Amino acid sequence: MIEKLKLYIKVRYTLIYIKTNEEFRLIDQIEELGRSLGYNLKTWNVDENPNPIKFLQEAEKDESKTIYLMQDLHVFFKEDGVGISLMRKLRNIKNKFKNQNKIVIVTAPLVKLNDNIKDDFIVIESPLPNYDEIKNEIDDFLKRNNIGGNLTDLLKDRIVLSCLGLTIEQINKIFAKTMITNKKLDEKCLDTIISEKKLIIGSNEILDFYDVKETINNVGGMDNLKSWLKLRSKAFSNEAKEYGIPQPKGLLLLGVQGTGKSLTAKAVSSLWRLPLLKLDIGRVFGSLVGESENRIRQAIHTAEAISPCILWVDEIDKAFAGMQGAQGDSGTSARVFGTLITWMQEKTKPVFMVATANDVSKLPAEILRKGRFDEIFFVDLPSKRERSEIFKIHLGHTNRDVKNFDLNTLVENSEGFTGAEIEQSIYDAMYIAFGDNEREFTTDDIVLALSETVPLSQLMRESIDGLRLWAKDRARMASQSENSLTTSQKKDNGVDFVY
Repeated sequence: MIEKLKLYIKVRYTLIYIKTNEEFRLIDQIEELGRSLGYNLKTWNVDENPNPIKFLQEAEKDESKTIYLMQDLHVFFKEDGVGISLMRKLRNIKNKFKNQNKIVIVTAPLVKLNDNIKDDFIVIESPLPNYDEIKNEIDDFLKRNNIGGNLTDLLKDRIVLSCLGLTIEQINKIFAKTMITNKKLDEKCLDTIISEKKLIIGSNEILDFYDVKETINNVGGMDNLKSWLKLRSKAFSNEAKEYGIPQPKGLLLLGVQGTGKSLTAKAVSSLWRLPLLKLDIGRVFGSLVGESENRIRQAIHTAEAISPCILWVDEIDKAFAGMQGAQGDSGTSARVFGTLITWMQEKTKPVFMVATANDVSKLPAEILRKGRFDEIFFVDLPSKRERSEIFKIHLGHTNRDVKNFDLNTLVENSEGFTGAEIEQSIYDAMYIAFGDNEREFTTDDIVLALSETVPLSQLMRESIDGLRLWAKDRARMASQSENSLTTSQKKDNGVDFVY
């Protein structure tokens, strides 16, 4: 941004508007740039001088080579007496200052220009600190506080990446908070960083910040998908960038309801140690013309601002079901969808999108095109081995010893059940046993609960068969074929299945 500003000053643009959330850092940068180009720097803000027009009048009389930096001047750009006079003054001095080596720079946290003057300004955005700037800030912080080399290069890299999207002031507060609580800068700093980013999301109407507790170990089966994710766990690191690896764009998880697609989206966040944002497409659509498009752009901007992060869009097929261009909503869905997929194709910020879908027939063909996602995985009903894993995970969540249950029997009686249905059968068994003199629940109780449940695979057999047929040659299987498993893989904690 500073190089761009330097160019604008050299070609004598006299009215420049800079959007920034780091005002004081920007002022230091402009002051340094001004010195290198032989300019003085004079600043104005309403606290020190309530009359911006008087400041500009004095600037007209000044004969020195000067940058006049005016903070939050945008609040005066109104259709009232002061505002009209101010805008007229700026337009008058625009050409006058060109031959006098004078520049007016307006800084503000948002771009707000009246129609009468917006074409007279060059607008640029001051970016948040980049990787090298944050790394230097960490080194300076360690030096200022006489902290030794207690950070490994790998951990420092993870901290730097996590800090992307924060201001220098926010970063220093995080480091100070970590030092006060832990007496050192360590891995706990990452949790503080995520908490800080959560505050940024707090006021957003479209995005929800998720405190992730699930890990990849809470996902039963899906070995192919897990391997794919683990292989890319360092994809956003500086080493990966230097190696030349392109940043992963995203993942589409397509499959049967209740098979763990949403759980996997949360587990990615935990595995990669990145904040998880959920985009609620339903909240995007507003009643005013243009409101929906602005909301999706706002959500994208916020996600990019705190990147690297995971952006989770759950059941994207329902959000854009039946969309065929401009129809009942005057084309709003098509425009929102167009904004989203264009961003998916062209984004440069490290935002990894995880979308889930249950019904491929409702997905617009454009979203399945190569380049939108890195991979499309099909999540099928769990196999025998996967059902065994799922039973162990959910029985473990009840703080029971898995060895007290007959996994073979449970697996055989849960053919065609999803992970969500298996979880519910355990809860139903607990209710059965609790209602029977509060005794401990058993394998028989779970089998009874299973027998009283009609699984989704029966209720929606035709739809599931159609989904499998579509995915056969178009998607990658999230799970390994049981026929491809080795004998050692088939033996799982004493359970030896015969296929």
